[in-house]
Amino acid sequence: MSLLNFFDPGFWASLTMLGYTGIFLASFLGSLLPFVSGPYVPPIILGIVAGRLDPASTALLSAAGAASGKVILFNVFKGGRRLLSRGSLERIEPLERVLRRYGWVAVLLTAATPLPDDIMYLLLAVAGYRSAYFFPLVFAGKLLITTAVAYVAFYWAGLACLLVECGPTGITPESALLFGILSAGAAMGLVYLITRLDWGSILKRVGLDA
Repeated sequence: MSLLNFFDPGFWASLTMLGYTGIFLASFLGSLLPFVSGPYVPPIILGIVAGRLDPASTALLSAAGAASGKVILFNVFKGGRRLLSRGSLERIEPLERVLRRYGWVAVLLTAATPLPDDIMYLLLAVAGYRSAYFFPLVFAGKLLITTAVAYVAFYWAGLACLLVECGPTGITPESALLFGILSAGAAMGLVYLITRLDWGSILKRVGLDA
């Protein structure tokens, strides 16, 4: 199976043939694609509209799969801290202390959006965010969006099918890869900026010095 298959609408649609297992797999695999808006929304819609799956169970399994994939990516991103110099680690130390208190808000909010949340997770990982609540926070955020999608598909099938046709299923492999590359480039630029700023002075000015 080539990487481009993951950007093929038919691949994600075929997972719905596996029922609830396919919903979980679609969400898990979709979340492992860094910096790309999750292509697992169409399987949720197709699973409910065509497969007659229960919306609550579908939303729950989709959120669990998505959160599991994001935990793996987050730990991979955290490994990148080993590449930072001692000076960079010292500069972001004040930011780490602030993230221990408020990082959960960023995790929850970004998880609840359809936009690529890996940019935020990468920044949090590089900044040293450590939390035993990362999985439940991502799960809670994903559950909000998967529940919304599932019940739109359940009660407004026509609208949901229109979203599938005009949404992620219309993305070509080339455009998806280009979007992912651009997002990754933006994330790398932000990481560089974060490691160069004097966070002690910045946080003191805004009253968040820890």
